[in-house]
Amino acid sequence: MKKIIFVFILIIGLCYNSYSQITIEYCQTKAKENYPTFSNTALLEKTSKYSLSNANVNYLPQLNFFAKATYQSDVTKIDVTLPPPLTADFIKFPEMSKDQYQAALELSQVIWDGGYTHQKKKEIKAELESQKANLEVELYTLRDRVANLYFGILSIKQQKALSLLMQKELDRNVSQVQSFVESGLANESDLDLLRVEKLNLNQRITEIELLEKSYLKMLSIMMGETLSETSNFVEPNLSLQKPSSIILRPELMAFDSQIKILDAKKQMINTLSMPQLAAFAQGGYGKPALNMFNENPDFFAIVGLRLSWNISSFYTKRNNTHQIEVNKQLLESNRSAFLFNTNLQLEGQNTEIERLEKLLEVDKQIIVLREKIRETSEFKMENGTMSVSDYIKEVNTTDVAKQNEILHRIQLLMSIYKQNNLTNQSYEN
Repeated sequence: MKKIIFVFILIIGLCYNSYSQITIEYCQTKAKENYPTFSNTALLEKTSKYSLSNANVNYLPQLNFFAKATYQSDVTKIDVTLPPPLTADFIKFPEMSKDQYQAALELSQVIWDGGYTHQKKKEIKAELESQKANLEVELYTLRDRVANLYFGILSIKQQKALSLLMQKELDRNVSQVQSFVESGLANESDLDLLRVEKLNLNQRITEIELLEKSYLKMLSIMMGETLSETSNFVEPNLSLQKPSSIILRPELMAFDSQIKILDAKKQMINTLSMPQLAAFAQGGYGKPALNMFNENPDFFAIVGLRLSWNISSFYTKRNNTHQIEVNKQLLESNRSAFLFNTNLQLEGQNTEIERLEKLLEVDKQIIVLREKIRETSEFKMENGTMSVSDYIKEVNTTDVAKQNEILHRIQLLMSIYKQNNLTNQSYEN
């Protein structure tokens, strides 16, 4: 009983996998999750977190140790001539030693850093947003690659289904002409023509199946999921609407984030030209200590405030600021060029959609007329008033008309998709 239940569940699972619907959004989501750089967002955020933590360290107390040992060629002396009776025998002036050493610990605390830490954190956050935006651009291009494969598979499956229907039709015609040959109403050459046409069709079906496997294999690799010929690919329900003038492409976010980085760098330049104030406490042991004339080693301590100001930063401040402004102008120029090219592509897609719509209207009319002609030709062939070769020509012409309709319909779907994708807006209703 358990074995029967297991087999039943397995069959249900296989049927579900075979007939589960595959949508373009599902393929794009799986491909995005399977893409090697998809996890980079979390890694970038971790890196930024560490950088922000390092920036905050600037306001923590800093402990430094230093030591030195020197020998001097000369030292400070009190060299005066005393009047009599005061002589050097009565008064001995202290003299510093030429060998000196000192070791000390210094504890310092930044009171004001001119806004350096605040601006540094803003720059780190701007760089994180820029890196994430660039990653989104990379993942956005992945959507187009998946869409090309998806619509290619849709077109292949439609052609395959049509070819299989035509194969059944030819099998029926072969059987029918076979009976005509046996009754003397048709020649063997007529039957050979149908057999050749059937072989050509089988050859085309083989090519279609190999192409289908190739496309499915590439899409499976991108998605990290095995797809088969039995997978049910659903045509997206695309509606033709007036394209929006609002463009929400990730490339624009990348441009904005790069401009924010330049703004942060500009503020950093101003910060570097500001003075910094810190409190410090220093304790150590040395010879001499604080009393230069004490030859004996001793401990010492110092507390105070330290003001530092890098005046030389003003030398390059103006040029660096101008350089950043020029870089911003370059980014704005590239942004304008991107918008120009995108709008140009939208106009091209509008023209392509209009062309394909008109072609589809004519295709439908052609198919209706061709079907009538084919049915009449089949009737004539059955009654011996049309040769098999002429009938095959009509069948092929009808097949070509149907193939054109499939091609134009899938092309229209893809053109509508691209039109909406160019503005990065929702396209399925």
